[in-house]
Amino acid sequence: MEIVTKQMLDEFKHDLIKEIAQMSNHTSQPKKLLKNNDLMEYLGCSYSTIENLRNAGKIPYKKVMGTYYYSFEEVSRVFEQCIR
Repeated sequence: MEIVTKQMLDEFKHDLIKEIAQMSNHTSQPKKLLKNNDLMEYLGCSYSTIENLRNAGKIPYKKVMGTYYYSFEEVSRVFEQCIR
C-alpha cells in the first residue's frame, strides 16, 4: 500500500491541468456547449468529479430543465487560469 501525500496530489493536479490545456489547443472546433458526458470525455474524469467541481463553484454551468450545460470557452478559461 502506498501513502499519497499532498505534494503528490498537487503534482498530479498540475499535470492534469497541463494536459487539459494541451487538449484545448487542438485545431478542431469543439461544441460550444457541453453536457455532462461531453465534459467528462473532454476532461477525462468521472461524473462525480464534475459534480464536485460544479458544487464547489469551480466550473460555471447552466441548468435547463434538469440538464447541465457548460460553456467550452468558460471551462477552458478556468483550467487555463489554474495553470498560471
